[in-house]
Amino acid sequence: MAIEQILATHKKESLADKAYRLIEELIVNLDLAPGMALTEGDLCERTGIGRTPVREAIKRLSTEGLIVIRPRKGLFVSEIETSEYVLVLETRKPLEQLLVASAVERATAEEREALHQCAEEILAQARAGDVKGYLRADKVFDEVLCAVSRNPFTARAVAPLQTMSRRAWSAFRGAEKLEDSAIRHHKLAEALANNDAEKAEAATVEMMDHLTNFAVKQAEKAGDSV
Repeated sequence: MAIEQILATHKKESLADKAYRLIEELIVNLDLAPGMALTEGDLCERTGIGRTPVREAIKRLSTEGLIVIRPRKGLFVSEIETSEYVLVLETRKPLEQLLVASAVERATAEEREALHQCAEEILAQARAGDVKGYLRADKVFDEVLCAVSRNPFTARAVAPLQTMSRRAWSAFRGAEKLEDSAIRHHKLAEALANNDAEKAEAATVEMMDHLTNFAVKQAEKAGDSV
């Protein structure tokens, strides 16, 4: 089953969804930098989408902590704190473990193969040194994993945390090698493709611990308490 087909089967994208996806990507890629002032008009121009869907996307991004709405001052991209990054990962880890356990139990063979394809793309983008391509492939992997878990409650809880993690990693990564994280995604995907619950659980813990250790180091460098 094609990746696009899996995502389309589980969720039909509205214009507001598309606006959200495009603006989120701009924020995660740091094309819209932390603290940057925004306007609805600028976001409409950047996405090519009208004001009503963009306004709905802004509300959603505000709820998820990526955009700050300040009365009489306007819209701003939220700042990123290293200490908050650590807490995001602390919350995300058990949700990822539940998500992966659900995928092992419920994903079809075709869906498990699609996850493997996603991880291959992550690895390819990492080896090419394409940061934006890597982040986009990572997003697709997360979306497919959420879809094939067939647990919308876990998916809704973890999705904004995945986005916040992706943006923080993008902001703080410095000399961090793309391939270090890509290899761990690949290991998880292989375990899922083989329907190996024990290895999938171990790979999830390894991936989340790798991200957390990185976040803690960034917080220590910044002098933030964690």
